Amino acid sequence: METKALESSSIQLEKIREEVHESIGMLSEKIAQACQDQRPDNADFFLKQALLVGKLGKLLADNLPSVKQVEKRTFIISSLFLHDCFNFLNTKKIESLHFVTGPELGYTSILDRIIDFEIEIQTSVFARGNSNSVRKALIQLGKYEHKLQGCFHIHPGIGTSSTMPSCIDLRLQETLDRGGYTAIGAIFSRDGFIRIYSSIDFELQVYGKGVEEIDGKLYHLTKIS
Repeated sequence: METKALESSSIQLEKIREEVHESIGMLSEKIAQACQDQRPDNADFFLKQALLVGKLGKLLADNLPSVKQVEKRTFIISSLFLHDCFNFLNTKKIESLHFVTGPELGYTSILDRIIDFEIEIQTSVFARGNSNSVRKALIQLGKYEHKLQGCFHIHPGIGTSSTMPSCIDLRLQETLDRGGYTAIGAIFSRDGFIRIYSSIDFELQVYGKGVEEIDGKLYHLTKIS
C-alpha cells in the first residue's frame, strides 16, 4: 500500500509540474502579445496570473510527499563487519571513533567499510577527530562517489546503559543531518553491546550470525561456537 501511495504521489507531482510549465508558457505568450499590442493592462494581468500559477504549483509540490519523505531508509550491516568495528574500537581503553561507508542502492545502504581518520583529542570518555583529517576523509569518499553512512564509536563501561548517546553524540548527529549526510550512529560498550540511533526514521537489517537483537536498535555481539 505504501509503495502504491508513493507511486501515486510521484505521478501527481509530475502532472502538476507539467501543468504549471504549460500554463506559465501560455501566459508568457499572452504577456508578449499584449506588449506587442501595446496593452500594458493586459500584460500586467497575465503577469500576475503567471506568478499566481507558479506559486500554486510550488505550494502543491511542496505539500505532496516526495519519495524521500515516504520511503524509509534501510541500512544493512553484516555481523562480521560489526565484529570488525568492535575490534577496531576496543583496542585501547580510551574512546575511539570511525566513519562508515558502503554501497547505496536506492534507499538501501550496505555498510561494509571503516573509514579511519586522525583523532585530535582522545580520553577515556571523549574523542574528537582532527578537522583537517576528517575533511580529507570526506573528500576522499567523494572522489570515489561514496557517502558518509555512519559514525561509530565506543563508550567506557559495560552493559546496555553505557550505549546511551550523550548530548555530544546527539549534537554530532544533528550536525551530520544539517550537512546533508543520511547517516546513523552506533555506540559500542566494552562488553559488546551496540546501540544504533539516528534522527531519521530508518530500518536496520543485520546479516549473519554472531549478533543478537535485544530490543529495537539494541544488539549484542555473541561468540560463534
